[in-house]
Amino acid sequence: MRTWLVALVVAVVGLSVPSTAAAAPLPTLRQPCPDLYVLAIPGTWADIAEPGILREVTDGLGPRSRSTYVGYDATAFPWEKAIYGRSKAQAVANATGLATMMLRRCPHTKVAFTGYSQGADAAGDVAAEIGTGRAAIRPDQVAGVVLISDPRRSRRDTLIGPSVTGQGSGGPRLTGMGRLSARTYTICAPKDLYCNTPRESYVTRIVGYLAETSDPTPSQMNQYQAEAGAILDEMLTQGGIGAVGREVSNQRARQQIIVFNRFIQSGAHTDYGDFEVRPGITAVRWAHEFLARLASAPPSSVPSPAAPSSATRQPSDKE
Repeated sequence: MRTWLVALVVAVVGLSVPSTAAAAPLPTLRQPCPDLYVLAIPGTWADIAEPGILREVTDGLGPRSRSTYVGYDATAFPWEKAIYGRSKAQAVANATGLATMMLRRCPHTKVAFTGYSQGADAAGDVAAEIGTGRAAIRPDQVAGVVLISDPRRSRRDTLIGPSVTGQGSGGPRLTGMGRLSARTYTICAPKDLYCNTPRESYVTRIVGYLAETSDPTPSQMNQYQAEAGAILDEMLTQGGIGAVGREVSNQRARQQIIVFNRFIQSGAHTDYGDFEVRPGITAVRWAHEFLARLASAPPSSVPSPAAPSSATRQPSDKE
């Protein structure tokens, strides 16, 4: 069982070519206060020098905004700098720290968060903590949030683009986004198993859970424990205790590895520069235009997406 577990973890948490992580530049006292401060968290094995698709998302948002890529280890495996859970916890702490520093110096500035893959995982956790009152940052200080391929996507999240039926491979944030729900948008390609894992893919969900709980953010532990209980309850409901054994069997694991290999070869997780959320509008373009609207809005207002027809109402996680 150990061999297939390692193989599936490799499939679930890694897809890119490694690069060296670096620390994000901190705001300086000489810089004027922006109306909008965008914190962008790159995905696994990306960094602030090569942030991948987030460069297109954040470039050219306008003179009233400032964008910062959040530096963190952006690794996933025990033999790297940090295992996935610890790496993401570092991103959560760094993003929260940068936002707090800016808001202390510039109390009238609004912040926005965006991220891709592991970065979306972290940005979503930051937003959830703020929206549910578990952070020092107030919800009214956040202008908006855009998550691309969020491994903790919930079916309750406001989806931009075609409908999907699964959830994030790491399980949903059970408390939701709280007071930031109306200003948080998620983008997920239907074939991207990181953000659209079928609920019946229990092996993948178990591995996603193990990745998330590998030295995680302490404040998220109650949610992770609830997700573990949900996975077990669903397996028991589907076929009793025998279903648990079938789901963790070598045969079932091999099936899941084959599915993930096909998924990796499809490029669905890395194709958001071309994936269209509606005709002629790619995921990257939508995210960029949403942040640009936030940057150009009057300081006291927070605009909604210009194209609400691209947003899809999702069922609850229990439906």
